[in-house]
Amino acid sequence: MNIKTILAAVVLVSALAASDSRADPSYDCSLSVSPSSYILLGQSFSYDINIPFYPSPGPFPPGYQGVYQRFTVVFYGPDLPASGETYPGTFGYWNSQLTGYQNPSTGGASGTYLRYATFYYYPTGTPYCTTNTVAVVLQ
Repeated sequence: MNIKTILAAVVLVSALAASDSRADPSYDCSLSVSPSSYILLGQSFSYDINIPFYPSPGPFPPGYQGVYQRFTVVFYGPDLPASGETYPGTFGYWNSQLTGYQNPSTGGASGTYLRYATFYYYPTGTPYCTTNTVAVVLQ
C-alpha cells in the first residue's frame, strides 16, 4: 500500500468522524489494538475500548439508565460500508475488550486497515461519542 493511499484513507476516516456531529466530541472515548497494531499471520487480536462516564444534567435520551447504561459499538473505516460494522453485544461504561479478530494464517488479508468506532446508547441508537482512529497492519 503506497503513502498516497494511506493518506487518502486517513483523510476519509477523518471526514467520516467529523460528519457524525451528533456524537459528543468532548467525551474522551478511545480505541486501541491489543497486543499491538502489527498483526502476524495467524495471530489473534482485539480492540480495547473505553467508554467514559460523564454525568451531566441532561437532557438524556429516552430510556437513559445512568451508570447502568449500555452501548452498541459500530466500527467505521474506508473499506467498510458507510453504515459501519456493528460488533455483537452491548457494553457498559469504562473498559471492554472486543475479541474474535484474527489475521488468517493462510494470508490474503495483508494490508493496513483504519478503524474508529462510535458508541451508541442502547436501545435508542443515539450517538454518545466517537473514538480516535487506529491503524491495524496485517502481515
